[in-house]
Amino acid sequence: MSNNYLTHYGTLGMRWGVRRSSAGRTMFTTKRQLVVDKRDLERLNNGRHLSVGLTKKRQAAYDKRDKTILEKRIEANEQKVANKAAKKATKKKSSVKEMSDDELRKVVNRLQMERQYSQLSESNVSKGKEYMQKIIKTGTTVAAVTTTALTLYNNAEKIKKIISKG
Repeated sequence: MSNNYLTHYGTLGMRWGVRRSSAGRTMFTTKRQLVVDKRDLERLNNGRHLSVGLTKKRQAAYDKRDKTILEKRIEANEQKVANKAAKKATKKKSSVKEMSDDELRKVVNRLQMERQYSQLSESNVSKGKEYMQKIIKTGTTVAAVTTTALTLYNNAEKIKKIISKG
């Protein structure tokens, strides 16, 4: 086989930041959608239209509607991106030296509460464990007594012979 071949592991025409949903329609990641929406809003602000082939009156209504939709979506996506960045930043603060006093206090309180909870729930488990051990011990005793009684009953004739000989 020659070395003149191309191996492709993606979807043809796939672009970075674009995901294809199972329904077949294209979905953008939040960052990519933000970029697209800002570009479309800029086009609207420059007098270009997103929808074409409409009368002037209808075009103005569509432009107004598109502008409000884009502004709301941009605001929501910027908030999502900011929240994601803030969440990422707080996750990075794992070192004790980087934490503030309040953050450290919250972490310590959380760990202490988890430890107390586990200790409390262990005592409930041990009570249940003790109860089950008593039941199992009683059941074992009953089984031993029953087995002994059955053995005596099955060997009654042999026992009578031994007693009568003695």
